[in-house]
Amino acid sequence: MLKKFSERVFSNRKALLLLAVLNFLGFLVGMSTYYLQLSEAPAYLWIVILDCPIAVLLFAIVCAFIYLKLEVPNVLEFFTSVYLIKFGVWTMLVLVLYWNYYSADAVIGASTFLLHVGMVLEGVMLMPRIRPKKYNTVILLAILLINDFFDYFLGTVTRIPPEHLGFLMYESFAASILLTLSIFIYQNKRS
Repeated sequence: MLKKFSERVFSNRKALLLLAVLNFLGFLVGMSTYYLQLSEAPAYLWIVILDCPIAVLLFAIVCAFIYLKLEVPNVLEFFTSVYLIKFGVWTMLVLVLYWNYYSADAVIGASTFLLHVGMVLEGVMLMPRIRPKKYNTVILLAILLINDFFDYFLGTVTRIPPEHLGFLMYESFAASILLTLSIFIYQNKRS
């Protein structure tokens, strides 16, 4: 069922164009939400700060490749899928844990939550296209764990109150490992 839905979406040029544009706009909106943190951080750290914006930008790029009938590197689809799911779930978790902090404007809080549900769904929709190789899995896992290390040990994590930071750190490291390995194992058993 997921495979058929995925094939239908990724073979529809209008849907691809719409997804590419919406995700690029999501990247721009995401950049604006990180403006203060980015202005205080050296530019070389932006790559580990901009988790969700990078995920949606990568999805826009994947959609553009498919729209232009270019071969999408499998590692890009794998990376994008894991990034979308991991950081979409992480952000939804943050919004729930810190609802009082983020829901000063309930419409913005709920909209942000729904947009991140969309990220997760996009990541899941990419999964049938992925054929992960062992070396890509190792590289992706290393990148995710380095990103987690920077976030929680070098302070590049999104600015949030400290109450649940320990829990979020464990969730983040666990998600990096479990999500990457689960997709690798599942997709290779299907092949």
